[in-house]
Amino acid sequence: MPFLKEFIINHNTKIKLWEINPGELDHYGLDEYDTELVKLKKNELAKEQFLAVRKTLQLENQGYKIRYDESGRPLINSDLNISISHSNHMAAIVFSGCSRIGIDIELKDSKILNIHDKFLNESEKLKKEFQSNVDYLIMIWTAKESIYKALGIKGVSFSDDIAIKNISENKGEGYYARGREKYKFDLFYFIIDDYILCYAQSNN
Repeated sequence: MPFLKEFIINHNTKIKLWEINPGELDHYGLDEYDTELVKLKKNELAKEQFLAVRKTLQLENQGYKIRYDESGRPLINSDLNISISHSNHMAAIVFSGCSRIGIDIELKDSKILNIHDKFLNESEKLKKEFQSNVDYLIMIWTAKESIYKALGIKGVSFSDDIAIKNISENKGEGYYARGREKYKFDLFYFIIDDYILCYAQSNN
């Protein structure tokens, strides 16, 4: 299956998803910049994920091209901002008129239970869900990863600088604080089969 789904967040923000079927995508339509980038991918799945993002971008606008700034953040030739994520056989892009946005999608995997100490803060650890709830932990992880992408700041500590609160089935709140810099993020969650997607947006 190629293009899978679109989620409308508000009047100027939308998310597009592409479900990858190995072998279905080719390099047709790539410019020289992207052709060189895809050659650097070390395995076939990484190449498929790269191509899926480009195909999804073309669905939104045939003229859009992705470039990367010095920190590796993706940009497009538009007034819109984007954030990109992929996990296993799913790729996602968010397009938004907001400046501070991030997206992350993750396949549900019990391996998250082995690394929770690396990204949970002490308050989050007090929640009983962290003990064994894979979905809860992945919701925390995707939120922090999305916020990290939205910030575009080096040296961010997931456990010390980012806190996630008030998670419900499809919403939550995220907070970044380090020194004088403080931002609040609205979180939007989507469950797609065995994947959890989080979109983070800050209006301050």
